[in-house]
Amino acid sequence: MKFISIDIETTGLDPESCQILQIGAVIEDTQNVRPYDQLPKFQCIIENDSYTGSPFALSLNSWILKILGGLENKTKEERLAYRKEHNILPVGLVAKSFQMWLITNGFPCETTGGVKINAAGKNFASFDKVFLQKLPNWGSSIQIRQRILDPAILLTDWQADESLPNLQTCMNRCGLSGEVTHDALQDALDVVRVIRLVTDEYKSTGLI
Repeated sequence: MKFISIDIETTGLDPESCQILQIGAVIEDTQNVRPYDQLPKFQCIIENDSYTGSPFALSLNSWILKILGGLENKTKEERLAYRKEHNILPVGLVAKSFQMWLITNGFPCETTGGVKINAAGKNFASFDKVFLQKLPNWGSSIQIRQRILDPAILLTDWQADESLPNLQTCMNRCGLSGEVTHDALQDALDVVRVIRLVTDEYKSTGLI
């Protein structure tokens, strides 16, 4: 199975009023497990027309806003070079760029013109996916299968937990070092790391 671990950073929790600031994605192939540094990766910072959000989220992602702020007071040529340096994409180009990255890495187009994927991510179904569907052309470019891979279900303590564990708790329970960075690409990669460990790198489960 191939799946895409996807994570986003946003200006807040409300997809109706807040914006995506960054997307990170990693392609994982369970039948061809590769070293982490060789996995295909996608990362971009998103340039929106304006930004609204909560103080907590804006503070948490202030490093991204600082990069976006660097677009100001530059010539056209300087802005082009700056966008390339920091992987900044206008919001209207994100979905098509993501689609082209998938196609470049072997994902076929469906008859509808979109690319169909298995998605993975912490809280992806209830949070990230909702935001992504608001991006221009996302629905026509990317088709996400209904069943989402969430590592939390693999690491729940059914006797002690009152809710599904967050990514940091999943990492801790796996014995993985480091903390959740709130950098979308690193967080997407950490989801892959957790799933690999819990599944013993996708060894057969011996299903009856």
